[in-house]
Amino acid sequence: MSRSPSRAPVARDADAVRPVFHARHLSAVLDDGRALFSDVELRLVPGPVALVGANGSGKSTLLRMIVEAASPRGGMCLASPARICHVPQHVDIVPPRVVDLLGAGARVDALRRLLAGEGDAEDAGLLGDDWALEATLRGALDALGLEAIGLDADPSRLSGGQCQQLRLLAAQRSGADLLLLDEPSTFLDADASLRWRDRLLSHPAAVLVVTHDPVWLQAVDAIVELREGRLHRTGGGLEAWRAAQSTRRAMEAAALAQTQTERARVRRAATAARTRLARDAARGRRDAREANQSPLLLDHRADRADRSRSRAEAGIDARLVAADAAVRVAHEAMEDAGAPEFIDPSACALPAARQVLSFVAAHPCAPAPGAPLDWVCSGPVRIALTGANGSGKSTLLRAIAGKCGLAHGTVTAHVPVQSLDQHLAQLPPHVPALDWLQARVQIPEASEVATRLALLGLRGGRARVPLGALSGGERMRVAVGAAVWARPAAPLLLLDEPASHLDFDSVDALLAMLRAWPGALVVVSHDPGVHAALDATHRLHLDAGGLVLA
Repeated sequence: MSRSPSRAPVARDADAVRPVFHARHLSAVLDDGRALFSDVELRLVPGPVALVGANGSGKSTLLRMIVEAASPRGGMCLASPARICHVPQHVDIVPPRVVDLLGAGARVDALRRLLAGEGDAEDAGLLGDDWALEATLRGALDALGLEAIGLDADPSRLSGGQCQQLRLLAAQRSGADLLLLDEPSTFLDADASLRWRDRLLSHPAAVLVVTHDPVWLQAVDAIVELREGRLHRTGGGLEAWRAAQSTRRAMEAAALAQTQTERARVRRAATAARTRLARDAARGRRDAREANQSPLLLDHRADRADRSRSRAEAGIDARLVAADAAVRVAHEAMEDAGAPEFIDPSACALPAARQVLSFVAAHPCAPAPGAPLDWVCSGPVRIALTGANGSGKSTLLRAIAGKCGLAHGTVTAHVPVQSLDQHLAQLPPHVPALDWLQARVQIPEASEVATRLALLGLRGGRARVPLGALSGGERMRVAVGAAVWARPAAPLLLLDEPASHLDFDSVDALLAMLRAWPGALVVVSHDPGVHAALDATHRLHLDAGGLVLA
């Protein structure tokens, strides 16, 4: 797979450059009362800056607020650009034509009417001097390898990667002073992602990109992290940010270890102090029995001793409570508390001789492929499926799951299958995460489902938020959990870009979970690191001519 040289971040003194956008007092509170961020200030100058943060921290919300703040009614924007172009992570409404997705539908329609002799002055004003517009758009699609896509084609019939390339092309052509890109590499194959990274991060406008894609983060001028409701800026790209994160987490771990050591010391001291108090009390009672003193004086001394012991016990308890609280605070301050263990290994184990998949002259899209696949695999195979956008990877996964046929040949799964598509179409947007997962995995106790969601990072009221209101990463974690915990168990797990919406810690947790998966996997990912981390046993590469076992 071809690679161009990495785009080196360009050092800029952000404070010395006139800002394209500058907003203050940005705050966001969710319907459940959770504050995402408060009184945030954001200053953007020409050049690329990445915005990172844990899933659900509010990155997409911040992008939407930037659009609102830059509007005439926003009231928070101190330097408003002429135009903002926002490419959101989720698109609910798909326009009817490719040319509309490119943002040029009205102007192309005006051009066509004028060329047909049916246009008017309004059409002429809309088009201006751009008489080559349609040819220019056609050339832009051809240059992207999208020759087969017509300008009037229905985008709903295209692959996710093809649609994403069209959205990014529209952003590049927008002429905006500020580009807001929310997970732009989602659905893109590796070559397309690299190509669009170089195109958009070298754009003369200010570019704020929400991404956890290492390829993109290596090429930005700075990384802004949304953490604990505040923005924290690190100059440079991924390497500089990881170094700062590593230093911070090491300090957090040292602080936790120190509080744990101090708590152990306090506990030992408390045990010794209570032992002394008990010994002193026993000695006092013995001395009182042996003393030749009046009962009144003895009662007075005993009462004074009891009060003294009570004060000492209260002091010991207070020190123990304080030590426990210090450990709890230090633990809560840790960014990465470790990945939970999701899998019951016995449920999905596959014997080495158990047949899993069989391909017979198979190709998902080509009616007459030059190199169809004939292959049978058995046991806990880990198959990395690669191919360019639109080559048919998602179609092949749907065929394996029994949801469609192939254009040529057959593919058969010989064990039960669980699939997770890149669009998360299986998640109903208006159903709370807890209710959907409980019904999906058929667990009668809501408390058990709530515990599992808490392990996935959806704690407390977050588990009852409708799935459509969760972040992309949170929704992905719920979907992965549902696939893994399904009963009866499905030993063959199909994953289409499972890491595309996840933050770094969530990706680490996902990969740890999948490495422990005792069944078979077929994984589509544009990130070679995902396939490498899963120790793929086989690689299938798909293109228009064939499906090839590497």
